[in-house]
Amino acid sequence: MPKTMRSKIFAITPMLILFLSVVWIGVANAQQSVVDEYPELKPLTNFVGEENLSVLHLAGFKAAKRAMAELGFKKGDANILALTDAGYIAKIGEYTTEKALDGVMLTSGCSRGKGNLVNVHKPYNSPLWFAFFDKKSKNCVYLEVNSNLLKTYLDKEKEAKESTLKDFMKLKDEQIFTKIAVENIDAKKLLKNPEDWQKKMVAKVFGGNEFSLITICNVWAYKGLPNDFLKAVELHDHICPGLTSGYLIAKYIEKNFPTKSPRYEYTVIACPPWCKDDVIIQYFETNVGHKHMFVKWLTKEQSEELKKHLPENLKSKDVAEIVIRWEKGASKGEGIVIGFDWNKAVKLCGIKRSWFKDFKTYRWWWTRLKMDLWMMDYIDKPEELVATIKTFNVNSTSEIWKLASAGVNPLAELGLTPKPTPTLVEKTVEVIPLWVYITIGVLIAIIIVMVCLYTLKLRKT
Repeated sequence: MPKTMRSKIFAITPMLILFLSVVWIGVANAQQSVVDEYPELKPLTNFVGEENLSVLHLAGFKAAKRAMAELGFKKGDANILALTDAGYIAKIGEYTTEKALDGVMLTSGCSRGKGNLVNVHKPYNSPLWFAFFDKKSKNCVYLEVNSNLLKTYLDKEKEAKESTLKDFMKLKDEQIFTKIAVENIDAKKLLKNPEDWQKKMVAKVFGGNEFSLITICNVWAYKGLPNDFLKAVELHDHICPGLTSGYLIAKYIEKNFPTKSPRYEYTVIACPPWCKDDVIIQYFETNVGHKHMFVKWLTKEQSEELKKHLPENLKSKDVAEIVIRWEKGASKGEGIVIGFDWNKAVKLCGIKRSWFKDFKTYRWWWTRLKMDLWMMDYIDKPEELVATIKTFNVNSTSEIWKLASAGVNPLAELGLTPKPTPTLVEKTVEVIPLWVYITIGVLIAIIIVMVCLYTLKLRKT
């Protein structure tokens, strides 16, 4: 081989090697999966399967990672509470969002079994959001997803999944989340300086979820949330004294008026309804759809009338629930009317009932938060605030349906208030004047005469 040719080959060879290396690296990178590029996704893909990985999983992953950085916690920290509306039932366009829950759980280590994951109920068109609360510092991180951006990536995922997942992972947190907020929500601080937090409530620092987060997080930090209560909290989307009263009522019924099959053997008439009934539904499975819960509103006048006729020792109680138990195989049923002592509760808590409706100031949420914490000391002694107002027997199912029927006041039927007396309606009957009768008589006589004359004329012809 000529010397000049060898020189050219030696000169070209390094360039060829470099070119092939670049091509090989490009091909290798193209063949790499998103997990190869981001090994921290391994626990998530081990759980859901790499072939099932979605942008929604990554949204939960990204939220948890940002929270871990902000709050300084590691996976599995029992002092962290995670909250989200993912899958219950917030949607991104036509996409449901339950996969984001896996991203949160597998990344943060929070779970239902550990009691530190709350899946908050929101409507289908609610923004997808995540929150993480540190029990020690009382700091809370809130992240609200950019719905439009997430929908765009979910659409792309259908056509080019792997590249879409990689592109999503490259996005900055500020692109994925329209709101990232970190606030200290220590109940002691909020109750001591409510004006400061009121400004943040008005500003919606947590996207309108401020009350949900300050109540759920602080109650969890104070006493923990029993799982049976937590299920009602998720449905109700926050904790308030009305909801907690329902938990105390449920515990009272379980202890003092038990049944083996609540769903089939209880009929509940919520009279009047309030937040408590979300607990009753969850605790006993007495759903409206199962026809085992009926709702009866009381007017202000009916409530006042009821108070007048209650015995003196029960006047402080607010009637809450009518519960009828008809056990399988029994020839008759029995029922109780349950009351809740709000007057005693607010007095012992050191608040006024009127503050609950003071929505022009901080008092509406301050009162609820204060009483939320106070009532948790009573969840194991419901008899302190719950009592039976009346017991009664039911001899046929028709009696139950009558109590539940529209237009019937069940409390009146049970003798707790007088039955309304029928109202006599006076009707004015117009009297026909005498001259009308005379006129009619004359006309009839004329007609008769004319008929007779016409008949005679016909005979003559």
